Amino acid sequence: MSKSDTERSNRPGVGFVGCCLPRPCGIATFTYDLVESVASISDKSQSFFIAAVNDRQEGYSYPNRVKVEIQCDEVFDYTLAAEYLNEFCSVVCLQHEFGIFGLPWGANVLHLLRRLRRPLVVTCHTVSIDPDPDQREVFREVVDLADRLVVMNRRAVDFLQALYGARYSKIAYIRHGIHDVPFSEPPVKKKSFGVEGPVLLTFGLLNRNKGIEYMVEAMAAIVRERPDVTYVIAGATHPRIVEIEGESYRRSLKGKVKRLGLENNVRFIDEFFELSDLMGYLAETDVFVAPYVSLDQMTSGALSYAAGAGKAVVATPFLHAKELLADGRGRLVPARCSLALARHVLDLLSDKRQTEAMRRRAYNHTRGMVWRQVAREYLDVFESVRRRPPLTLPLSQPAAAVKTPTTYAGRPSK
Repeated sequence: MSKSDTERSNRPGVGFVGCCLPRPCGIATFTYDLVESVASISDKSQSFFIAAVNDRQEGYSYPNRVKVEIQCDEVFDYTLAAEYLNEFCSVVCLQHEFGIFGLPWGANVLHLLRRLRRPLVVTCHTVSIDPDPDQREVFREVVDLADRLVVMNRRAVDFLQALYGARYSKIAYIRHGIHDVPFSEPPVKKKSFGVEGPVLLTFGLLNRNKGIEYMVEAMAAIVRERPDVTYVIAGATHPRIVEIEGESYRRSLKGKVKRLGLENNVRFIDEFFELSDLMGYLAETDVFVAPYVSLDQMTSGALSYAAGAGKAVVATPFLHAKELLADGRGRLVPARCSLALARHVLDLLSDKRQTEAMRRRAYNHTRGMVWRQVAREYLDVFESVRRRPPLTLPLSQPAAAVKTPTTYAGRPSK
């Protein structure tokens, strides 16, 4: 243990468990931004560190805030992480998503949670509204073990109570954080893309739930009226999708672009972006498009960033879009409907006054989502649970509900 760790153990720190940049993952971006934001507004007596979950043996070149690394499939790593958290923090904040902790429905994380003797705050990035029995059992235990549950969608409050037995008093609603950028008009000349004319953008890790094929089809109708429009599909394919099916989805999209003769109007950028690059792309975007086909999606970082940057938005009515874009803050279109996508995009591009009014409504609404405000709300939650006396549970909690692999490999962060 280093001297700094020894000193830190005497301060009321917060340990965050989840993915962390540079791992290419939306949860990693969220975790990093949240930790940096709470640290930036807190007094120096508090420490904030991360227990980062790896999806590969070699791990990543993490920032200094990462003190522990957990290989997602190694049970003993979760045990060691729990011991570290018990010793060096007064509150644990888990970033929960089903696909990052190993075993079906992320059940490995229960090995950590059952051993915690510190108050637990769980950020629920997904609340499944139609869980299978195993998924419901795993998440029900996460809910039971948590002292507070943070959700980013008001509908999630109802689902947590009705499907998972959470008490209303246990749930806190804190919206997805965004970076504070000025409201501005997109330039006519888009230097980042090397084009002049309107830019439509969809960004994020690529997978079939994005519904991008329907927007590609919509482009065939859009360019007949506006041949100067460029649609940018920005983002690497999700690493788990690459493991399962390689780049077949991206290839199918490129094949559709070619068949429709849209090579000059549709551009792919196959990268996981640094924040500065992403915000630069958004600044030059006229319309952000979220044609998702999975309508039970509770949160979307991409949608939050776009609305927070004051972009015109066209989206299908998934749960987060219905909440964030209500009251004229964006356009909602039916899922899998290319004609509706085309019609609304063309309408926004042609009616500048209407579009600017919509953009300003979205921008003003999202000022309460900037990271410094979100960080204050998290700190309030941490303080409320910190008052709970520490538990004195034995570290050998039963784990009968979780199947364990045969090899263990605990490791501190590099």
